[in-house]
Amino acid sequence: MRTVAIVSATGGAGRTTLTAALASLLAARAHAALAVECDPRNVLALHFGLRESAREGLVTSLPNRGGASPSGDHWARAALQSDDGVLVLPWGSAPQEGNGDDNGDGDDGAAPLAAQRYWLRERLARVDLPASAIALIDAAPWPSPHARQAIDAADLVLGVLTPDATACATLPRFVSALARTGKRAAFVANAVVPARPLHTDLVALLRARLGPAMLPYLVHADTGVPAALAGGANFCKSAPASQAAHDLNGIASWISHWAANAHAEPQDRRDSPPGNATAGASR
Repeated sequence: MRTVAIVSATGGAGRTTLTAALASLLAARAHAALAVECDPRNVLALHFGLRESAREGLVTSLPNRGGASPSGDHWARAALQSDDGVLVLPWGSAPQEGNGDDNGDGDDGAAPLAAQRYWLRERLARVDLPASAIALIDAAPWPSPHARQAIDAADLVLGVLTPDATACATLPRFVSALARTGKRAAFVANAVVPARPLHTDLVALLRARLGPAMLPYLVHADTGVPAALAGGANFCKSAPASQAAHDLNGIASWISHWAANAHAEPQDRRDSPPGNATAGASR
C-alpha cells in the first residue's frame, strides 16, 4: 500500500475536499482506496455522505482515551465503506478527560501524538489491503502533531497551496520542513480563479519557487464543490464536465501513475526533498 499525506501550512486550503475527491477517483481507477483522517475537526466522513460527525475513529486508539490499547486494532472497526467503494477511517470524537462525555468537545489528542511520533504509521502498517491500494491522509494544518504524524506515515506528501499571500509567506518554512523529513513532495494550487490577476501572479510565483515539484494541474474554484457537500453528493460525479472535476481527475491519474511506479524509483529519488528536479511531478 502506498500512502499520501495531504497537508497544508494554512487552514481552509481544501485538504479534506481534495482527500475525499481523490479517494473516490482512485477507487474508480480500480485502486483499493483508504481515506484516513488525522484531524480533530472530524469532518472527513461528511464528505462521503455521513450526516453527523463520526463518534468512533482513530482517536479512540490513542492512550488515555478509554478505548483500545495502542497495540489493539479495535479502532479499525470504526472504518466506513462509502457508496463509491472508498474505505473511510474518520478521526472520531475525543471525550473530555475523566467525564466520558463523548460530545466531540474534548481535546484534540495533540499531546499523545507528539509523544509517539510514529503512532499513525504503525496503525496503517497493520491495515490489510493489497499492494495496489492507496491511502490518503487528511491532516490538520502543519506544523501540528497531526500533520507530523501524517508526514511520517507517508511515502509522498501532497502540499495544498492556495493563491494568497499567507500561503506564499509560509511556503519557505513549509518546504524546508518537508525537505528535512527526506520525503518526496509535490504541490498543487487549489481554489484558483484565473480571471483574478492576483491568483495568476501568485500561481506563477509558486511555480517559480517550487519548479518541477509543482504539479502541472491547477484546481479551479467551483461553487459546485460546497454545493455537492451540502447535498451529500460526489462532486466529480454530479459535475463531471466541470473544469474542477477535470483538474481533480488529472491529479488522481498522476497519483495512480506514481503509485504504480514508485517501487521502481531509486531510493535517492524517493527520498529527495522538494524543490529540486527529482522531487517534481513532471512525469
